Parts: sequence; structure tokens; C-alpha cells
Amino acid sequence: MTNYDIVLVANSPGELSALVKPMAEAIAQKIKAARIILVLTPCQYTSGKEIEYVQGIKQIQEVISSADYKKWILLNQKPKIDFVKKGIVIYLGGDLAHAMLVAKKLKFTAFAYVQERIAWKKFYKLFFVPDEATYAKRAKDPVLKNKIKVVGNLMLDSVSDLKPWSPEKNVITFMPGSRAWQIQYMTNLYEKIMGEMKIEIPDLKFQVVTSPFESAKPIGEAKIISFAEAYNSELVITIPGTNTARLAALGIPMLVVFPLDKVEVIPLEGAAHYIGMLPYFGTKFKKLFAHILNQKTKFFALPNIKAGKEIVTEIRGKVDPSKVAATALSLLKNSARRRNISEELVKSLGKAGAAEKIAEEINEALRSAA
Repeated sequence: MTNYDIVLVANSPGELSALVKPMAEAIAQKIKAARIILVLTPCQYTSGKEIEYVQGIKQIQEVISSADYKKWILLNQKPKIDFVKKGIVIYLGGDLAHAMLVAKKLKFTAFAYVQERIAWKKFYKLFFVPDEATYAKRAKDPVLKNKIKVVGNLMLDSVSDLKPWSPEKNVITFMPGSRAWQIQYMTNLYEKIMGEMKIEIPDLKFQVVTSPFESAKPIGEAKIISFAEAYNSELVITIPGTNTARLAALGIPMLVVFPLDKVEVIPLEGAAHYIGMLPYFGTKFKKLFAHILNQKTKFFALPNIKAGKEIVTEIRGKVDPSKVAATALSLLKNSARRRNISEELVKSLGKAGAAEKIAEEINEALRSAA
């Protein structure tokens, strides 16, 4: 019997695997009388396979597509779901405005799990944050002081059942991303890097991680694996994103590569996304934007951001395959350095258990409102 609807709001592939999945599992375990509904909101990073992926999360009973969400919000065409009268909306990614609009439509209380950015602070009942540092930064605001609760890093819960780092000699893994444009560009770059590395160590064994949202392309004799199988890597070469946090949680050393010289294939956020789509001017705008972003952003890898220092090396801008290969080989030959990186990575992201704590808070809020 469904007494409550708990509506999760998110959009991108990284959020679905690292945040939505562990949250849905914890809610289903803690609140038996709840139906879990996922709302997918508009996102320029979409792969087109989000609904297919969510169908594999058995705890989610209903999914509202991005297209149906827009019809609901903009045209007042309600999804074909009979919502119950009591429920909660939980923001897990995208623009905080989306979860607010859903909560207003349903007249539900809204909660949010946030990494850094907080908006609509008067509307949300509570903001869950991953660590004390985020709390200290945001609690200075008098409006937020009693609206923030430290729960731990939800991304860690998404890898709690995976094997931790257990490297095999000369195994190097490459992660090209979960979107078609990323994979298209990174496959060519990774092929060059592999070739450079093989010159020095011919018996290297390469692996390429495929995403449930977009299949990786084969590169030579490299083995195609899932993320769960990457634990055997002496080193992972990856692009920035949620994957850097998940690798860090498992203690897997990595080298982060972020090409910014092919800006026409890099989606931007907000209004910048639409400006970047304009003929001629859009490409020039993207190049300028990428240059400014690179200059002003200290770190792109999530563990580096959290630690406030460079735990893993980031090679960004115009990427030279020879430089990446040389850096990777240097790390490969230094096992002590990689062990130290592994230890630092695990420390950087804080504590797990966020999903259970959030589920407890939600359960208490539902009981109090009963």
C-alpha cells in the first residue's frame, strides 16, 4: 500500500548512477509505504538512455521523462500518475528551481542534497550537505543556519558494494565518459596515448570502461569493462566528472585529462549553452569561455576540489598525448606514489552513509506531518 510519494529530481547520467540509485535503495529499505518516483529534468548533458538506465533500478516505480516534465510545468499537462496526498520532493541534481516547481505542483515539502550551490533557500525545508566544510561555509547565512545538515557523501554510497583498489601489474584503464561527444573525441586521444605508452612498456594491458548510458568504442586490443571491474587498475586515465569521486571512494589512483582545445564539442551550462549554439559567434564564445574557465578554475577533479589541493594530476587545455603518456608512465613506475594517492583519495571525500541518514530524515518528516 502506498501512503507516501517520494519524488526524486535529477537529470544527468552521473547523478543517476552516483546519487539517485543509492538514494532510491535507502528509501525503499527505510520507508516501506512509500512509492518512489523519478523526475528527469532538462539537461544538455543527457545521453538519451536515462530512462533505460533507471528501469534497472527496481526501487523506482514511476519515471517522468524530461519531455513530460516540461509539459507539466509549462503547459500544465499533468503526468499520468495518480499522486497520493502526502509526499516529499528530494532534489538530487540539475537546477534547484526544477525540484521547487515540482514540489509546488504537488504541494509537497522539498528537501535537497547539495555539494556546494544553494538557491531558493527559503523554499526548501532542509539542505543536506556532504561535510563540515560545506556546512561551515553555508551556515554563516542566517537563513540557512538551521536549514543545513551534514549527512556524508552520497556518492560514496553508490560504490559501497564494489571491490576496492586491488591492482594487477601493468593494467591501465581509460574512461572516455558517458556521452557520445565525449567518447568520440576521447577515443581518438586515448588511442594516441596508448600507442605512446606501448613504445616504452610493450606488455601493458589496456582496459576501456563503458558506460550504461553510452557504449565505449573499442581501441585496438583494449578490453571493454564496466566501472565495477576497474578495481584491478594500477592507474586510471579519465576525464573529470562524477567518475573521479567514485574512483576516489575506491582508492583507485587516476590521472585526469580535460581537453579544452576542441570546445565546439563541449556543452555549456545555462544561458552560455544557447549562446554557444549560435553560428560562427558561438564557437568564438566557447573558446573564450573555455579559456576563462581554465584560468579561473583551480581544480576540476572532485577529490582535488574537496581536498583543496592536487591529489591527482590534472592535464588540461590543449592536451599533448605524449605528455599524458609520460605522466602516466612516471606514475606507473612509482608504486609508493600511487599508494599515497590512493590513501589521500579515500580521505578526500569524507564519510559514507548519507543515503541512510537522508532516508531517516525524510521518514521522520513524513511521520511528523501525519
